[in-house]
Amino acid sequence: MNNLAHAGALCLAALVLAGCNSATNTAYRTINLAISGPESVISTEQVNRLGRPGLLATFGLSETLLVLAARSGDFAEWHGPQQMLVTHNGRLVQSAGIPEKGDVLAPLLRDDPFLGDLRTLADGQEITRRIDMPARFLTNIPQHARYRFGPIEAIDIMGVERRLQRIDEAIRMPSIGFKTTNYYWIDPASGAVLASAQHLAEDLPVLYLTEVVPVDAGQQL
Repeated sequence: MNNLAHAGALCLAALVLAGCNSATNTAYRTINLAISGPESVISTEQVNRLGRPGLLATFGLSETLLVLAARSGDFAEWHGPQQMLVTHNGRLVQSAGIPEKGDVLAPLLRDDPFLGDLRTLADGQEITRRIDMPARFLTNIPQHARYRFGPIEAIDIMGVERRLQRIDEAIRMPSIGFKTTNYYWIDPASGAVLASAQHLAEDLPVLYLTEVVPVDAGQQL
């Protein structure tokens, strides 16, 4: 980890601990939908103190705020006190530190819609990925995904209502008997995924991810 990322992770750890111990922080709802997870206990003040984009991650009863360590196009690496997540336009492609053997390695292939503009996604498009879950000793597991557009939904992020396009990702992994649906909410103006609900395994809670930007962060990295 480079010095900047390390310093950011240490700072973030202090912010998260401080936020958890403060009864005066004003919580904001990250996503104002029942399908999109519980109300956040991370405050706007905590986000604004980051000074750079953050990723709010909720996993079961656990919630943390990760800081952007590096970004290249749609590829982003996020660091927390004990976690590291890599996303490509909002889709989780690599993780470390997710409990309950939840870490995954899910690289995108050439035809993956997350490598392009999701606004041009063909309704009903299907692809197949290969997924690794090292802690579960699962490697090269086929993951079949089928996409369709959902409705435009009003999503509340940091107290600001956004009207976002929902994309539904129906997942099938027959070799391990797992199927589910992931949800992504994209900005119709840019095509960027701002929030998502992603299922990692049948016995794990949903991972909710929301990108949040401090009001004074300036340009994203």
